[in-house]
This record gives sequence, structure tokens and C-alpha cells, in this order.
Amino acid sequence: MPTGMTDERSGPFFPNLYMAGDKAGEKPISVPDVHLPGQSTVFSGRSAFNPFTHAVAAVYNEDLVDSWGSGFAVNGVNNFNLGVNRHFDQYADLPFSRNDGLYQPFLTAFTVGAEYDFKKIRETSGHLDLPLPGINELFDFDGRIMTKGNGNGILNSAMEFPLTLSDPNERAPYTFKYLNFMADRHMQYGHVVPNVNLFVVDKDKIMRRLKENRLNPTMIG
Repeated sequence: MPTGMTDERSGPFFPNLYMAGDKAGEKPISVPDVHLPGQSTVFSGRSAFNPFTHAVAAVYNEDLVDSWGSGFAVNGVNNFNLGVNRHFDQYADLPFSRNDGLYQPFLTAFTVGAEYDFKKIRETSGHLDLPLPGINELFDFDGRIMTKGNGNGILNSAMEFPLTLSDPNERAPYTFKYLNFMADRHMQYGHVVPNVNLFVVDKDKIMRRLKENRLNPTMIG
């Protein structure tokens, strides 16, 4: 994080690793245990070991007035050239006493983003008591305006004044609200291809674990 702090525009890329512009959203995750900008934040808390599913995600997520983020993730990449085909049983049965999901030897992911907040939200409010000569009364006026992105993202305003001078509690309220969602750009790509042998695991090992009902193709441990 460039600023050393987080808000709603900084999301966890991996558990406890927050990145600027990695804004959480509601788009589905096609590569588990990696959070890309605009996607929902869901982590299993374990290292992903899924040698039979090829998954790819690529995203670009832009919030018009305060942040942008882009990234990709690929499942099934042997980053450390581990002998998965030779030691498939050992990896699948690997016991863990502690795991936080930050160690992902079979995932490749990258994200970049930025947050910017140049007086993003401005709000002004005021109250005016205007004396009316000759009738010994006050005409009061209340007003408020709030803008986000100089009004290009959100404009919210309100004003009110009394209808009659005899009863200042009988008032005429007016409000105006403008919200612009269409300017935000969200581009998401993902595919999941099951039933592929990414690490060329020996079929006899796979069938033996299937017959023993111990095959766990999606997790280490």
C-alpha cells in the first residue's frame, strides 16, 4: 500500500496483504484464493492444490472518482518446478499444523492499482435568518449541497424555508440527487476448465486414490 492505510478502496490480494485499488465487489472469483479488483473477497485460508482444473481470471476495475485496479490470476502453474507427478500422494496428504493461505506455489497472480482522493467529497451547508422590516419576523432559509467527483459522481442537495411566517414549523422542503454509475468501467474475464491433468500425474495414482475414496484434488493437506 502506498499510503500505509486502507479503506473501502483497498482489498486483500491475499489474506492480510492489502493492495491499493484492489476494491472489493460482487463479481465471482474464477481462481480461488486470489482476490482481484471488483471480485468478492473469499479465501479458504489454505494453499490451493488443484492439479485437475485449469482456471484463469483477468480484470480491469475502475471507480470513476477514486480508484482503479487491474490484474490476472492463473491456477495450475508449477512456479517452483516441484515434482508433483512423482510426489502426488505426498502433496495431497501433506499435513499442516498452520496455514494462512499466503503460500501458493501453484498460483500465479498479479495486480496493480491506485487510489486517489483529491478533495473527492465536498459538502457545504448553511442557515440564513433574514429579518423582515415592519413585521418583526424572521425568514429563515436552510441549504445543503454535497458533491463527489465535482458532481460527476454524486450530487446531493437540499433546501427548505417556511411556507408562512406565522408558523415557522410549516416548511417547504426541496431535494435534488444525482448519482452516476454508468461512468464506472468493469471488465472481467474468467474461465474454468475441469478434468485436465495439468501436472501429468500418473493415472494409476489417481485411480488408486479414487478407489480408496481419498482423492482430494483441490487442497493440500
